[in-house]
Amino acid sequence: MVRLPLLLVVPLLSFAATAVKADFYSHRYGGLSIQNSAFSGLCSDASRFVSGLNRDDRSAVVDGCADNGAGLKLYGGWQWTPYMAVEADFRQTSTSELTFNVSSPELPQLNIKERIQTRMGNAYLVGHLPLNSSGFSVFGKLGGGFWLSQVDVRQRGQAIAMVRFIDGSVGPMAFPVDASFSENGSGFHWGYGAGVSYRFRDRWTVRAEWELFPEVGSNDLRGEYEVESASLGWTMHF
Repeated sequence: MVRLPLLLVVPLLSFAATAVKADFYSHRYGGLSIQNSAFSGLCSDASRFVSGLNRDDRSAVVDGCADNGAGLKLYGGWQWTPYMAVEADFRQTSTSELTFNVSSPELPQLNIKERIQTRMGNAYLVGHLPLNSSGFSVFGKLGGGFWLSQVDVRQRGQAIAMVRFIDGSVGPMAFPVDASFSENGSGFHWGYGAGVSYRFRDRWTVRAEWELFPEVGSNDLRGEYEVESASLGWTMHF
């Protein structure tokens, strides 16, 4: 589970203070964030899928699963008052990986590795609350967008097949297995978030934020899961 950055907690203690109109804001802004994303439910769903492959004559075991990591986000927006803005972003989330092994009489050794890459585009309505003249502002956001996912699968191992030899006899023969393929999917989602920003030099802000996207993915492409992210960004106003 992604945790709220500690930076988000500090300004929330100032909510009791009287909010006043900020003396700094710009109509246009753009920035870059480093984010950490977690795909809630992805590994648990993958484990259930692999367990479902087990039969009396077939064994399937998860070798590893990673459902969180670092990513990048580009964003830009238009703030027409100190309190309201619209914003859009495009992000590359972390790459998730699942590795499992399957063995059976026909496939004595088969290693399968899946890599899931997800990109997202979002549009938000953002509400800001400046906190006195401290330079801090807390904000909340609500919106939606699209997701694009690609699953790359690599299968390597050995297969056994019955073949007829030159002398007419029939017997088992081992063949190497090395195959790869990809699947793609896309769809729409909604999301929300909250954060805090701090301005300095009347041109720059740094901000920390948390976001949640409850419905990303589809049952046709490894299931549906939540994407939760925490990020730290640098913004230029112009």
